[in-house]
Amino acid sequence: MDRRWQQFEDLRTRAEITVHRGRQVERLSGVLLLKSPDSLRLEALSPWGQPFLVITAGGGSFTLYHVGENRALVGPASARATERWLGFALEPRELVAILFGHVLPMKAPLTGALRPAGGSGLALELQGPREVQRIWIDAETLVVRQVEWTGEDRQLRVTYEGGGPAEPPAIVTLSAPEPALVVSIRYWNPEVGVGLQAERFTLTLPDHAKIQRFR
Repeated sequence: MDRRWQQFEDLRTRAEITVHRGRQVERLSGVLLLKSPDSLRLEALSPWGQPFLVITAGGGSFTLYHVGENRALVGPASARATERWLGFALEPRELVAILFGHVLPMKAPLTGALRPAGGSGLALELQGPREVQRIWIDAETLVVRQVEWTGEDRQLRVTYEGGGPAEPPAIVTLSAPEPALVVSIRYWNPEVGVGLQAERFTLTLPDHAKIQRFR
């Protein structure tokens, strides 16, 4: 798993995102860029193909820009920043790995066990001081099919559909029980290893943009 993550360079794909918050449903489509280890850019497009929302995380900074309102939220790239736009408190490196299908195992677990999980699957369970991480893996390909975190600070499940050892999943779904939140991301025509430059993951705001900063 670690070797596959180390081989990942970048991803460019069209993406359709569906967000269920309780009974509310939001949908948007756009272009998603990922670059190892922790850079992301999402451009949500209008039906006419123009971006109306741009989110970037790269070089330690985060920007969320509402184009039509010329209004931006700017601060450090962090779990707090991810929670503000996506709803899940994930560090940028965690999020980039999850979106490419390469879940990062818990650092320095207290205990760990690998067990059969039906069919050709395996379940890796890692116990930390504050949470448990369970990762379901295809035993033949070592592709992750599901991961969940349960503990005092986080209740999160990620499931994958499609994909393979050298390609991203077709659908990534993140869900949390409280508050009820499900985010499903479908990829169209993903391209891996396209040589994305670091400047793609920063955003120069227009003059007179209304900027709100946070720490």
